[in-house]
Amino acid sequence: MRKDAQRNREKIIQAARRVFAAQGMHAPVEEIAKEAGVGVGTVYRRFPDRTELVEAVFRDQAQRYLDAAEEARKIDDPWAAFRAYLERLGAMQADDATVTDVLTLTLPADPTLETLRNRIHATQNRLIRAAKEQGTLRADFVPEDVVLLLIANGAIIRAVGRDVPESAPRFLALALDALRTPNPSPLPDPPPPADLVEALQRPAVITRG
Repeated sequence: MRKDAQRNREKIIQAARRVFAAQGMHAPVEEIAKEAGVGVGTVYRRFPDRTELVEAVFRDQAQRYLDAAEEARKIDDPWAAFRAYLERLGAMQADDATVTDVLTLTLPADPTLETLRNRIHATQNRLIRAAKEQGTLRADFVPEDVVLLLIANGAIIRAVGRDVPESAPRFLALALDALRTPNPSPLPDPPPPADLVEALQRPAVITRG
């Protein structure tokens, strides 16, 4: 790829990252082109399929997600590690509307992204397991509950985050205390993982344009 073509590609990826973070991944290609300072035709020449652009952006997002999990794993106390991980994800959500999509969005096979996702799941599950074995995280907590927490936190951010930025951190702190309670009330059955992922993917169809 020529140097100017490579520069345009990187400009488009960076612009798409900013636009997706602000508007979600359904943002029009015209918005991405405008943010990148290129024509719409240039975007399609570099990324003939919109999915390719989404994948390029999400590979970077998935790496940030994995970094958060691996940094938390360095904390000796399992509960502190689990709490730090969720707080980091909450902060990432406040900056980027696409954080939860990293784990839930269905994309055509992308080996790099799929490898990152698998590492995220594995590292996150180690954090959960360690806190449960310590006896500080309620025993009926499951990985799917992380997704539910992120959905709820994201909804608060979308609703009032700009005007009342303290709201989401407060919600997450309340939720974490509920997860650590020594005598928790029984929870309803968790959502079946496949059903939860299917429900999250349904509105996340990638369309051209």
